[in-house]
Amino acid sequence: MFVVPLGTTGKSEIDVYVTLLKIGPSTAGFISEKTKLNRSHIYDIFTKLINRGFVSFFEKNKTKYFNASPPEGILDYIKEIEKEADSSIAELKQLKEISGRASKVQLFEGESGVKSVLRDIVREKKDYFVLGEEGLFQEKLPVYIYQFIRDVEYNKIKEKIISKKSMKGKIIAGKTSEIKYLDDDFFSPINTVIYGNKVAIFVWSETYNVMLIENKEIANSYMSYFKQLWQKAK
Repeated sequence: MFVVPLGTTGKSEIDVYVTLLKIGPSTAGFISEKTKLNRSHIYDIFTKLINRGFVSFFEKNKTKYFNASPPEGILDYIKEIEKEADSSIAELKQLKEISGRASKVQLFEGESGVKSVLRDIVREKKDYFVLGEEGLFQEKLPVYIYQFIRDVEYNKIKEKIISKKSMKGKIIAGKTSEIKYLDDDFFSPINTVIYGNKVAIFVWSETYNVMLIENKEIANSYMSYFKQLWQKAK
């Protein structure tokens, strides 16, 4: 029988963790059915497990999925608690800090998913920075891209783009856009857009996919990288 060696962990929390470990990423409703636990209680359990680092979550097409962290994380958690055993207050502050740093990740699919992220850029009304633009936005969304540029200009949002040299003069851009170029072999087959505390990663496979990460530290890291490339680009 699986037992988490922590006196503060109840049977319901153990049942939820073990169920997630067995079946993989799942919604709260599905876990509720599997464990026979009330759905409102499930969310309370997830909150506790997330705060302890036993469970993580992500969003796909606006639906939240929960996933069990590797069992080794339990041992790491115990060791951390042992180090802080002389001060329960310090322990609680640490858990709160970890929870506060959690990233919000959403996954979008298809043309509608790409449009959802572009609309979010407009809603944020923050300047944005594009790495790896090679005309795929205008190729995949030939009509919508003009609407997007119109909305960007209307909201006075500035745009900086780093593109391939071979795309010089071919990128559809607005009056608020500034474009620089790097050698073609520098780029990977994805587009990255940084805006505010968010990073959107576009993958133009047969089924379009976008990963939207909301995390200040991650966005700052990408922004620092973009600035370095901007200085090198011409």
